[in-house]
Amino acid sequence: MLDKNDVLPGLLGGTFNLIATILALKAFARGKMGVVTGVAAASILVPLGYSYLMGEELSRLSFIGIGVTVAGLIAFYVPNMKVKPGETNSVIAIVLAGGAALFWGLATVVIDIGSRVNVAGSLLMSMMPQILFTFVVVAVVHRSWGGLTRRSIAPIAGAGVALALANLAFFTAANERNLGVVSVLGSLDPIVVALLALIFLKEKMARSNQVALLIVIAGTCLVAV
Repeated sequence: MLDKNDVLPGLLGGTFNLIATILALKAFARGKMGVVTGVAAASILVPLGYSYLMGEELSRLSFIGIGVTVAGLIAFYVPNMKVKPGETNSVIAIVLAGGAALFWGLATVVIDIGSRVNVAGSLLMSMMPQILFTFVVVAVVHRSWGGLTRRSIAPIAGAGVALALANLAFFTAANERNLGVVSVLGSLDPIVVALLALIFLKEKMARSNQVALLIVIAGTCLVAV
């Protein structure tokens, strides 16, 4: 049963997510993808700070594990942030990416507050702003579905279901444990993608990424202890 205790945080968190996505897309259009992605990854600092302010307990091993994991993430992103000859980094892109990180972090905190009452209800409401915005942009403004075919519907729907399940797992875990810890572990998706690409697509992983992966695994193990 939905009520204002999960509807309002869900809608507000969804709006923050929408703002963050728009800022990130504008940042990608102005700057280097590696730089924007690295700056946006700082969104985990917001739920980490919130957990600290709320006095959520954190063991010494978990604290060390978070530090090691963050170090691994930095090792993963920094090589991709290097500017090649002829390239430039737009200050505006970095500012936009920082804004996206802030709003993504705020969205995580706000939705978590609502999920303490009703996980499914808060997540459902958090998706409404993005669904409505997408419908308005695609169907009303452009009046075109961009060549969407029946064949492409299944993969898109599958991705949507996977994302919904991931969010459900994330906030369910946050309800069971420290939001900051869950946020750090939840930020490992770029490394997981690189690992899956290595296994299934046979893509090569740079040595720096291999080192970052080992550091992250070590940090994750410390958090899990």
